[in-house]
Amino acid sequence: MSKKKLAILSLAGYLLTMVMGVLIGNIMSKMLGENVLGTMLINDSNIIYKIIIQIPPTVFLLYFIKKYYNWTEVGFDIVDKKGLLWFLPYLIILIFMLWKFINEFGKNMSNYDNKVYFLIVITFIGTVMAGFCEEVIFRGITLNSFKTEYSFIGAMIISSIGFSIVHITTVFMGNSLLVALVTVFYSSLLGFAFVGLMIKIKNIWPLIIFHALWNFILIISQTLKLEVSLAVGICNILNIFMAIILWTVVIIEQKRRAIKKLY
Repeated sequence: MSKKKLAILSLAGYLLTMVMGVLIGNIMSKMLGENVLGTMLINDSNIIYKIIIQIPPTVFLLYFIKKYYNWTEVGFDIVDKKGLLWFLPYLIILIFMLWKFINEFGKNMSNYDNKVYFLIVITFIGTVMAGFCEEVIFRGITLNSFKTEYSFIGAMIISSIGFSIVHITTVFMGNSLLVALVTVFYSSLLGFAFVGLMIKIKNIWPLIIFHALWNFILIISQTLKLEVSLAVGICNILNIFMAIILWTVVIIEQKRRAIKKLY
C-alpha cells in the first residue's frame, strides 16, 4: 500500500476511533444520569468522559505506526539544530504563558482542594494524548506521506487544511457550531505555521510539546477562570506572521532545488 493511501487510512482510523471514544463516553454519561456533552470545560462529572475520547485514537495511532511505519518516517528524526531557531518565538510564548499560568494559579492556590489537583493531572494526560495524536497525524504521517523530495507545498496544504477541518468535530464534544467554527479558524492559523516549522525543524517533538502544554494551560485556565488571554492573543498574531514567513522560505527553497535539479 502506498504512503498516501496509508495516510488517508490513518486519518480515517483516527476519526473513527475518536467517534468510538465519544460514543463510549456518551453511554457512560447516560448510565450516570449526567450531561457531560454540554461543555468543553473540565469538571468533576465529565473529566473521565473527556479523557476517554482520547484513549481509542491514541491506541490506534500507536498500533498503526508500529504496523506500517517506523518512528523516523512520522517525524521522530534527528533535530535540525539550525532549523530549531525557527521554534524560538514559540518557545518564548510558551514560557510567557507558563509564567502567567503559574502566577495566576499561585494566587488562587488556597482555594483548591485535592479534586482540583486530580483534575489537573488527568487533564494533562488528556492533552498530551491529543497533542501527540494531532501532530503525528497531520505534521507527521500526512505531511511526510504526501511530500516528495522536491515538492513540499501540496503536502503542506493537505496537512494544514486537514488539521483545521478536523476541529469541527469539537461540536460532538460540547462546543456549539459557532464556537467550533471559530476553533477551526484559529487552528488553521496554528496549522499553517506548524507545518512550516516541521519542514524546517525536521522533528515533531517540539511541536508535540508546545501543542500539549498549550492545550493544557488553555483548558485548565478556562476551567479555573485564570487569565491567560494575552498570551493567546500574541500567539494568534505570531501564527499569522510565522505562516507567511515560513511558507515563503519553503517555496523559495523548493524553487532553488528545482532549478538545481535542472542543471
